[in-house]
Amino acid sequence: MEYTLQPNERVSDGIKRIIDGKIKRAIDHIDKNNDHHETVHEVRKRCKEIRAALRLVRPVLPTYKQENVHYRDAARRISTIRDAHAAIETFDERLKPAVQERNELDEKTLADIRTTLLERRDTMAVEQNIEQRLNAVRTDLIEGRRRVDDLPIATEGYDAVAGGLRKSYKRARNRMIEAYNDPEFERFHEWRKRIKYHRYHTRLLRRVWVGPMKQRRAELKDLSDIIGYENDLAEIAMTIHDEELFAMGTRETLHQIITAKRSEYHRKGRPLGERLFTEDPDQLVDRIGAYWKATHEYDSDL
Repeated sequence: MEYTLQPNERVSDGIKRIIDGKIKRAIDHIDKNNDHHETVHEVRKRCKEIRAALRLVRPVLPTYKQENVHYRDAARRISTIRDAHAAIETFDERLKPAVQERNELDEKTLADIRTTLLERRDTMAVEQNIEQRLNAVRTDLIEGRRRVDDLPIATEGYDAVAGGLRKSYKRARNRMIEAYNDPEFERFHEWRKRIKYHRYHTRLLRRVWVGPMKQRRAELKDLSDIIGYENDLAEIAMTIHDEELFAMGTRETLHQIITAKRSEYHRKGRPLGERLFTEDPDQLVDRIGAYWKATHEYDSDL
């Protein structure tokens, strides 16, 4: 229920409930003072969920831009630290297995690569004062929470969400075409962001017809993961190149393996993306609108 609009509540009430709940969870993560890197990851996820909820009602929320920028900037305070930790995860889960599969580098070299990435992350966390940055994000969240009850969502019902749903879906659909026409990192990175917003919207609207919406969300999660793996490899490749972290020969080997693996993810994501984004935006919005009407007007079990 936490991240889903309920049929028996007004859209404005549901959006405010959801945003307030996500802010509270983010603050709780910070206050627990557990592993800083896990906290950074969870807090950034909460900010993305908040922004997705705002985007769903964007056309009927006059203060959307102010609110979106607020949570975007809060997450940016800790984005480079998160990226440094993500590089280690990408090495462990994607790059190292690919290198071992090709038997390109010995285990000592792989261990040295990981040590370098770990030291880079820890140095960055100290230099940027990760605890201080998390406290600053906490202040941002408290400030944003004070405005939640007064968010001026201008209408109710399906009209409140149809425009935001259409916009997020249309952008994801268009970014897919652009990514495969020009398969550079920036294109796929932008597509991944739009996939995730549409996936969040599918989750927010899941109660209009739980089975089909749950299935769509699961397939969007699969696609988001595939393109996410591609993005992660591209980012670690840029880090290795820009910072010249390893010996030239090691960098060249890693570059070749990353390039091949990214192409593999490009090919894997194409058929799933084509299926998920085959509908015209108006068709998708009309279809989900029909689900909404059936649920809100005719379902006697609500």
